[in-house]
Amino acid sequence: MRPPGAAAPGGEGTGGAEESGHAADRDPAAGRDRFRDGEGRPGGGADGGRPRGGGGGAVHIGTMTGGAIATGAQGQATSYSGAVPPGADEATLALLEAVRALRADMRVLAATEETAAVDGELGEIEGEITRTGRAGEGRLARLRDRLEAGASAVGLLASSAAVVQAVAQVLG
Repeated sequence: MRPPGAAAPGGEGTGGAEESGHAADRDPAAGRDRFRDGEGRPGGGADGGRPRGGGGGAVHIGTMTGGAIATGAQGQATSYSGAVPPGADEATLALLEAVRALRADMRVLAATEETAAVDGELGEIEGEITRTGRAGEGRLARLRDRLEAGASAVGLLASSAAVVQAVAQVLG
């Protein structure tokens, strides 16, 4: 655990959880944070293991994709960004990975109405897969058609072709 008030190295984050404050702790492997009592043991006791008293600090983030942030003596940050969606098959997991890669790659493009629309559609698909383990066929077909048309710079990204291939695998 970093000392209270210490920022993440480099000020960047992709997924995971960051904490700041007295007795805050994080467990990236478990995908969620936990509190420790005054002895450094996992929480417990009448107050549920939550620390009492002050603490504090600051978290400075330059860039963050996914994840969770909490500050303060009883701050709790929980991130499920690394969790496997419920009921997702191999093809859907590959699609989710491809969608996330394309969204990351799109950051190098100039913002236009088209890039905003594609990013919004990708975000909806990512959210749907994360929540339910699948994405609607109609939404996937519309995204595939939009990317295959190549009418914008998004279609020129290599990760765009990976999304189209992953959609084809999911739709069959």
